Amino acid sequence: MWVTGRHPVEELLASTTQRARKVLLSDAIPREVRAGFEKRAGELALPCLTCPRQEWERRTGEREGGGIAAEIAEFAYAGMEAWVSALPETARVFLLDGITDPGNLGAIVRSARAFAFDGVILPADRSCPVTGAVFRASAGAAAHVPVVRVTNLVRAIERLQEAGFWLYAAEGAEGTDLSAFAPAKRTAIVLGSEEKGIRRLARERCDGVVRIAMAPGAESLNVSVAAGIIAYIFRKSLTSPAG
Repeated sequence: MWVTGRHPVEELLASTTQRARKVLLSDAIPREVRAGFEKRAGELALPCLTCPRQEWERRTGEREGGGIAAEIAEFAYAGMEAWVSALPETARVFLLDGITDPGNLGAIVRSARAFAFDGVILPADRSCPVTGAVFRASAGAAAHVPVVRVTNLVRAIERLQEAGFWLYAAEGAEGTDLSAFAPAKRTAIVLGSEEKGIRRLARERCDGVVRIAMAPGAESLNVSVAAGIIAYIFRKSLTSPAG
C-alpha cells in the first residue's frame, strides 16, 4: 500500500505503530525536500529511492501526492483486547457502521486525532478499510490514531460496555441535544452511513441516542462533519457520570 503526499508520509515516518518499507521520491520535487526525506529514511534504515515523475506515478498508481510516497506492507490495525486493556480511565471512541467512502473515513480519523479521541472501530463488512486514500484524507492522522477492525460491531459495543463505556447512537433529529449532553468518563459514539444509518442491532445495543441541533429545514450533515462536531464538543465537555 502506498501512502502519498508530503504530510501523510512525514506522519507515517514519525509513527510508532505503522512501519514503512521504503520511500519513493520523484526527481521533480525540490532538492531540499528530497534531502529531508532522505535523511529521515536513513535514520529509520529505510531505502529511499528517487525516480522520474512518470515512473513515480506508474509505481504508486497515483497522480497526486506531490511526488512523495512511502510503501507499507499493510495497515497495522490495533487488536481489540490489547487496545481496550490499554485505554485510560477517561476515553472517547468512535464506532463506524457502514462508512464506505475513503474521504469520510479519513476525515473522521483526522478529527479523532485533532480532538484526542482514543480510537476508531470499524466492522470488517460494509466498511472502507484503511487505504492510501484514507491515509491521505486523514492528513496522516491514520499513522497515530488506533483503528480497530472487528468482525462483529455489536460484540464490539458489548465489549466496550463491559469495559465501562456508555454507548450512544448519533442519529438525525432524535435523542439528546449534544449541547446539553454530559458524557461519562468512558463514552463511545456510533455513527452510521448517510444512506442507511446505523444497523438495527447495533442501535438497539446502545445506551442512548444523541443529536446535533441544526437550523430548521436542515435535514442532515455529512457523517465526517458530524464526527468533527461531536469530537469538538466532547473535547470541550467536562466528564461526569452518566445515568
